Amino acid sequence: MPARLAIALLLITCSALAMAAPAHYWLWQGKDKTFCAQTSPGKGWTRIAGPYVRSDCSN
Repeated sequence: MPARLAIALLLITCSALAMAAPAHYWLWQGKDKTFCAQTSPGKGWTRIAGPYVRSDCSN
């Protein structure tokens, strides 16, 4: 019986960890343009606004 309880608790814990929210989008600024992305486009980009839900950085 204790083994079943341990397995049940493990499954409940794993299923709770699996529920994730979508990642937010951020407005990034480079030297001459801005870009909307979930992660940094690379070196030299600065996050200037956000978080946004839509991929076009609008609310």
